[in-house]
Amino acid sequence: MNEQRSITAKIIGNPDGGLFDDPWPPGHPAVDERVALFAFEVSKVDNAEEALRTYHVAPVGSARTDVGPDQDEPQGITVRWVGCGTGKVVQPAEGRQVDPACEVIPDDPRLV
Repeated sequence: MNEQRSITAKIIGNPDGGLFDDPWPPGHPAVDERVALFAFEVSKVDNAEEALRTYHVAPVGSARTDVGPDQDEPQGITVRWVGCGTGKVVQPAEGRQVDPACEVIPDDPRLV
């Protein structure tokens, strides 16, 4: 049996609400909760070229197929939304983290 691996996804920040938007009520996303999983490419950090990908989750109803243009953030970061899918939370965010994240198994491993 080929088991998919989980990825770490931040629970704040999404294309609709921006970097600091938290769309979750307390206690969510919870284990086994279905989520929309957004993939972002970080192409620049403080004028240095980077090749990073970061993931963010939002309520499953916000999943969609379009992507976005490069966005320059005030912190000197350039990001671009490159894809969206769905997945299932396998480990919720713990406590009051500064940058809260959960573990998600994506439905489509090609998003990773």
